[in-house]
Amino acid sequence: MCGPGRDIDKIATEESTLAELLKRTAGTPNPAETLLIRSAVLEQDRRIYVQVPSDYERTQHAYPLLLVLDGEWLFEPARAQVRFLSEHPAMGFEIPKMIVVGIENIDRDPDYVPTPDPGEEIVFPTAGQADRFLAFLRDELFPLLESEYRLATSGRTVIGWSFGGLCALYAAIAVPELFDAYLCIGPAIWWDDELVVKRFGRATFDRPKRMVITLGADEVDGWVYDSTQKLLTQLEENPKENLSVTHLMFEGVGHTLGIPPGLSQGLRALFPGYRPLVEGEGFSLEDLQSRYARLAEDWGFSVEPSASVVLLSAQYRLKADQPEEALRIVDWFLERNSTHSLIHHYRGAALEKLGDQAEALGSYRKALSTERAKAVPDGVYVRGFESRIAGAEEKART
Repeated sequence: MCGPGRDIDKIATEESTLAELLKRTAGTPNPAETLLIRSAVLEQDRRIYVQVPSDYERTQHAYPLLLVLDGEWLFEPARAQVRFLSEHPAMGFEIPKMIVVGIENIDRDPDYVPTPDPGEEIVFPTAGQADRFLAFLRDELFPLLESEYRLATSGRTVIGWSFGGLCALYAAIAVPELFDAYLCIGPAIWWDDELVVKRFGRATFDRPKRMVITLGADEVDGWVYDSTQKLLTQLEENPKENLSVTHLMFEGVGHTLGIPPGLSQGLRALFPGYRPLVEGEGFSLEDLQSRYARLAEDWGFSVEPSASVVLLSAQYRLKADQPEEALRIVDWFLERNSTHSLIHHYRGAALEKLGDQAEALGSYRKALSTERAKAVPDGVYVRGFESRIAGAEEKART
């Protein structure tokens, strides 16, 4: 079976060598958790997926909650977008870090649809128990999550697609205290003779809410498109106090393929102005403190300083020969987050300008050790920090 000229012992040796070379490992960085809970309201067991921010164990922050409907398949792309937009430095921390929770379906029709199927030919025989599902969220799931995780008392957001988007919109008018923000992707507003459009006509909101409604351009002239346009027109012509509505249209995609841009662009649209930009000469420490305090007040939860904003402000102060102010800025940041290598580097640069060579060397070494502790260190940063350390050591000797 080995073929002419093939040596069995050699083949066995080659295979064992390959097995030794191939090492399998389990898991990804900061993996999600899976919970199984028993719901008395739903009379079912439900599987729940939970993703905490990567720095959750290193901080005492309370994080806002992002609930993802259709969790068995939308949780993964949603948590990936949240982590990318809130944690990756290249993205500028466009949205807040959140605890992302996905609910796995058993039958989505009763959970997401508020009324029974009104058609003469019943297509959705189990539809019509959205009030029960929302009671499960309010009375069972959210109290459980609040007991197990550090959740902010405000800033709760829901993401829903199609019937899930219908459920999110219905929640806004049926239990307005449940969420503060809504991302509705291709919502099935057509249900029950556009029931939600009628309900929104009578709805009132006693506290600020943000809503983003998205559509794929290829849904034009369909039920989803027509009914959504009717709701948007109504809200534009008769705006609701305390309700901010943003509409996004995506070219070249339809009902399902509108989900990826709906998640990425919709999440950013839900948090306009979240990341303060450095203007003109950069921020002073007092500017930064007041701006982030104002952001926290606006959003209703703690807003972490952005490392990119702090770095730009510190850079400006160093170029303006104001090392004392640069040091104040980076020290303020490091009190909250000591895991950013470039911040330690700029602390060293400020100290070096102030003539404290020994303390500067310590900060450069901290920058290097912090970068090397990453799962994948940036080689450019490592080489730069090593060069800085060598230069600081040379100055210390002379």
